[in-house]
Amino acid sequence: MRDFPDVLRAHFETPHRIGEPPGGAHLRGEARNPVCGDHLVIYLRLKEGRVEAAGFRAKGCPAALATGSAACSVLEGLAVDATLPETLRRTFSERFGAPRPTHNHALSLCVEALAHALGDVEDAQS
Repeated sequence: MRDFPDVLRAHFETPHRIGEPPGGAHLRGEARNPVCGDHLVIYLRLKEGRVEAAGFRAKGCPAALATGSAACSVLEGLAVDATLPETLRRTFSERFGAPRPTHNHALSLCVEALAHALGDVEDAQS
């Protein structure tokens, strides 16, 4: 964690939004990294086409925990559409700086879990 920006280190030391958001979640997505064993679940509560609240659970390295917490803070308020995973990646990098190559896997895990959750939206609309 020593090469993490201070704001991400703070998310590791005191993670926010652990578990389902208060009031429950409409969507749940998860992703696993088979190489390192990280596992991340993202929960989203929606309102009027936007993420009203987000939560997460992570097992794995410190980067997965810190990034899950930070990603949920980025997600809240964003519009829910097919571009949301890439919007998360871009907005996360704008807010916290580009992830170090050794920690990029944690952001990719969040993006994958989000895409999995959005698959539930597409399934529900089919």
